[in-house]
Amino acid sequence: MQAPAHAPSSEAGEAHRAGAGSALAERTFHALGTDIRVLGRGGDLVEAEMMRLASLLTRFEPSALTALNECGMAIDPPEELASSLRHALAVAEETDGLVTPLVLPALRWAGYRAGWPAPARPSTGAPPEIADWRDVSLTTSEIRLPVGAEVDLGGTGKSWIAERCFALLEGEALLDAGGDLISRSSTAVAIDLAHPFEGEPLQIVLPPGRWGVATSGVLARAWQGGHHLIDPRTARPADTRFVQATAVHPDLRRAEVATKLALLTAERSAAVLDAAIVVAFDRSGAPWRLGDDGRWRPA
Repeated sequence: MQAPAHAPSSEAGEAHRAGAGSALAERTFHALGTDIRVLGRGGDLVEAEMMRLASLLTRFEPSALTALNECGMAIDPPEELASSLRHALAVAEETDGLVTPLVLPALRWAGYRAGWPAPARPSTGAPPEIADWRDVSLTTSEIRLPVGAEVDLGGTGKSWIAERCFALLEGEALLDAGGDLISRSSTAVAIDLAHPFEGEPLQIVLPPGRWGVATSGVLARAWQGGHHLIDPRTARPADTRFVQATAVHPDLRRAEVATKLALLTAERSAAVLDAAIVVAFDRSGAPWRLGDDGRWRPA
């Protein structure tokens, strides 16, 4: 997967319990191109598993993913590669290809060739055509990509890894993975969403239970002439109404899809409305919230 398409953890903001609770063991480490913070029992297991999955799915170092991209196929691929790609293809189907894992050639054209923070200026000429995700063949024994296609798992891969690792934590817990946060708590948890232009943070309070909070934006992974969020309709960095979006859902993977759709289109979307909360900041820094009717209103 690429270095996080989300901003560093400060974009998601600080999370804290709104109610009383016992202190949880804390573990911090660096993975997926960001700082990871784990609260709860099992932090050592999370760190080991996240490192292992990142090494399999990175596009910046030799990995199972880079081998797939180089050969265009993989026989008996690692289960983790097949599962994460299967999730990405399911998201592509659900969003009619608006969120697709086959954007890597376009990302390179836009300048995101090396690991962050080393992007280059966009290439000249027209961007490469993005292959049709429906032409990917994925079975239990092999993966075959369309001619010229390459996979970047991006945000879908990052949220997939986070969910898989969070399952290793016992009891009340929190995993903050730089823009992707999962919380399981018997008390309310307050999340301060950092303003994209360093204004006052916007706070949301999660009820007791299990929640995933995803934040995506086009400012933190940006450079002269481009940013990381590719619009497959143009194969270019997306021209967005919003610069940052946050979504809340019991499943972090669903929340992550909602943020991408909020950035790529302001139109009604079943995947967006599936989220409990969707908040976005426009280019003036004004916050908006998506209502149940699919309309954006000032937050």
